[in-house]
Amino acid sequence: MVDRLMNSEANARRIQNVENCFGISGVPLAIQGRVLVGEGILTKGCRKKLKPRQVFLFNDILVYGSIIINKKKYNRQHIIPLENVKLDDLEDEDNLRYGWQIKTPTKSFNVYAA
Repeated sequence: MVDRLMNSEANARRIQNVENCFGISGVPLAIQGRVLVGEGILTKGCRKKLKPRQVFLFNDILVYGSIIINKKKYNRQHIIPLENVKLDDLEDEDNLRYGWQIKTPTKSFNVYAA
C-alpha cells in the first residue's frame, strides 16, 4: 500500500490537508517518499487527565496535535520519528481499552483507541 501511495496525487492532497489543519504554527510535512498511512483520534494520557488528540501515522513519522475544530483545525503539533519509537501494549482497564505506551528516547506517554 505504501509503495502504491508514495508519489500519488491523493497522498499529496491528504498531506497538504494535514498541513493546512495545523496552519502556520505547524511544520511542513510534505517530503519526497512520505506517505500518510492513517489518521484518527486517540485519547492521550496527559499529566492531570486524559485528552483527545488527532494523530497522523506516516510511513516515517507520527504526528499529533490538540483538536481545536475536528477535521479542520489543530494546534501544538508534535512530530516523532518512527525510528525512535518503541510500543508496548497496555492492559485494558475500565473504559480505557486498546492502549499502547509510546516510548521515545526523550518521552513516554500512553494512548488509547477506545
